[in-house]
Amino acid sequence: MNAMLIRSAFTPIIYEMKDCAVAILDRDHKVLGQSSGLPIFLGNLEICSEYTERKFGRHIWREGDIWVLNDTYVVGTHLNDVSVYAPIFFRSELFGFAVSRAHWLDIGGKDPGQSFDSTEIFQEGLRLPPTRVAIGGEINRDVVDVIEANTRLPKGVIGDLKAQIAAANVGARRVIELLNKYGV
Repeated sequence: MNAMLIRSAFTPIIYEMKDCAVAILDRDHKVLGQSSGLPIFLGNLEICSEYTERKFGRHIWREGDIWVLNDTYVVGTHLNDVSVYAPIFFRSELFGFAVSRAHWLDIGGKDPGQSFDSTEIFQEGLRLPPTRVAIGGEINRDVVDVIEANTRLPKGVIGDLKAQIAAANVGARRVIELLNKYGV
């Protein structure tokens, strides 16, 4: 997952600075494995799926769906740190989640990149609550359009989003391969 994210990222903050992390979680949102990544991301990637489930209920998870979240009040980091996560299903049962978090260079806001002197969250940029960026394996173009319209670097940001989606897909696929080979 980490290699996929870093190699397919569009912006140097991910592919050179490695301002990202990935993890595999079980169905109860406990970390099964995580990349070294940025230390601030260690130990809090599980909040994404956990919060989403608390908000919507366990029934919300569907195969092929991919979610995006950057809400500071949920994840505890700034809006530029965007989480992308997907449920992993094995034999039609929820097994766990593939999750990544990466720093996007621009998420809107009053200043390019990041606003260090903001006095309120709205000056920092686009705040995304748990939102499906893919539904049933198909990109939700409406959500991508909203993200694209709220950044000064649309090619880089959407490229990084697609890299995170690819990382989630690779993570889910590899977990399923392991489960098929070794069982649960």
